[in-house]
Amino acid sequence: MIECLASATIALPKTLPHWANLEHWLNNGFNADMTWMANTAEVRKHPTNFNGKNYNAAWIALWKYPRSLQKKQEPIAAYAHGKDYHISILNELLAKQIEGQPFVDALPIAERELAAMAGLGFIGKNTMLINPKFGSAFFIGGVLFNGEIKTQNNSQLSTKCDKCRKCIDACPNKALTEDGFLDARKCTSYLTIEHKGEFNEEQKEWAKHSIFGCDICQRVCPYNARHLAETEPYFAFEESEWKKRTIKETPLWRAGTKKLKRNTENFRQL
Repeated sequence: MIECLASATIALPKTLPHWANLEHWLNNGFNADMTWMANTAEVRKHPTNFNGKNYNAAWIALWKYPRSLQKKQEPIAAYAHGKDYHISILNELLAKQIEGQPFVDALPIAERELAAMAGLGFIGKNTMLINPKFGSAFFIGGVLFNGEIKTQNNSQLSTKCDKCRKCIDACPNKALTEDGFLDARKCTSYLTIEHKGEFNEEQKEWAKHSIFGCDICQRVCPYNARHLAETEPYFAFEESEWKKRTIKETPLWRAGTKKLKRNTENFRQL
């Protein structure tokens, strides 16, 4: 048995029910220059056919972040502390223990939507998967497989954000739209991790409170209120530290040293 916060098994739909939302997101350019999201859209649309193989089911699970969400905003997002989850979850856990196609967010598989279908949470106004018990500070992963489904949970939770809009109001860049979408072009996480090249003046303003990622829309969520912690900062921010510190086995590798130095310099200008 793999240790995790929660898990469920579902029958895969031939067409992703949330496809219209992804199409709307792409058509509005909310993916910024993440062209792979458009290039792999059809793969995400049909989860039963992946990489030339057919699957009829998925086991999906949640794993806690290595660092709790903090009461105060930190320059490095909570999920990026510690070992890269692509290694610890995908390569060392799922790939070695379960037969099938393992996945986390590195593959064109709609893990968040599948998790919602499995009853592991609902997609909130901050576009995160929210579990009423655990909040949203967790990784989502699983395995596509073929076989008989002995235990299945296709009971989706209804969205329970109700009239709450704390995440929308708290986002300093107004990256969260009123109708439940994230405009990556304005998102601090996108800018500090994915955006290539230098920042223009507007982007400098949007990214100035971060070195890697952003937790604001999660910190203010009522479902995370009892999970918040107040501890000392974990990372040093001097440029010399980036040269000494190995990042290849942490989530920071996604940005790389060049972007991290750019972000650090922008952060220093506060």
